[in-house]
Amino acid sequence: MGEASPQAMVKTLGKALALLDKVGQCEHPPTIGELAVIAGMSRPTTHRLVQTLVAAGFLQQNPRDARLSIGLSVLPLASRLLDTHRLRTDALPHLQALAQKLNTRVNMGVLHQGRIMILAGADKPHLPTIYSRFGRTVPVHCCGLGKAILAWLPQAQVQAILAERPMVARTPNTLTSVPALLAELDATRDRGWSTEFRENTATSCCIAVPVFDGAERPAAAISIAGRSLEALEAEVPAALETAELISHMLQ
Repeated sequence: MGEASPQAMVKTLGKALALLDKVGQCEHPPTIGELAVIAGMSRPTTHRLVQTLVAAGFLQQNPRDARLSIGLSVLPLASRLLDTHRLRTDALPHLQALAQKLNTRVNMGVLHQGRIMILAGADKPHLPTIYSRFGRTVPVHCCGLGKAILAWLPQAQVQAILAERPMVARTPNTLTSVPALLAELDATRDRGWSTEFRENTATSCCIAVPVFDGAERPAAAISIAGRSLEALEAEVPAALETAELISHMLQ
């Protein structure tokens, strides 16, 4: 049997990376059969690629129930990214100072493949740093970070992002129509920050402010969370000041 063509190898690599990504997005570790359905691939192809990823350490398979989760080989790559990503490393001291000042959790998120990815954060001063949040993704339409970024993007780009996947309701308060979200983005631009009132989870809310790059495009957003929008809105000036400091470093 001859060697696979470069095109076939690239296609196979793309499928393997897609499987790795799907496992990372699953709320619960899937079986190979479940992963095949989620990824829209045949079970034999999924099985073959999974075994390759397991052998390389990028996936791991529970010996008791054969369910899949991300493997340890991903960790050095993630660690290297967290240590060298300029936006993250420049922002961290300012996020920590804001968390210290407000005595609350502060997150910074970026737009990644149509979702918001948590890139950095700082916990309340009396709590230990929780690194497990970094890399977690949330839907763009129902979080303050997402609204703070979308509000300053061109509307055509916003429409394209929202068309990629359905606006699923996470709670009864989630906005699930494009017109309603666009109206909320207009309000966000008018006041200079976004709000999220129990739209992603039923027990919390947040305000978020954009961070701009040198071309005045939203490079990220930072949020502060709590249980009362009224209390959080009193902290908007401090959040805006922090966002401005980080934006200035990106000029």
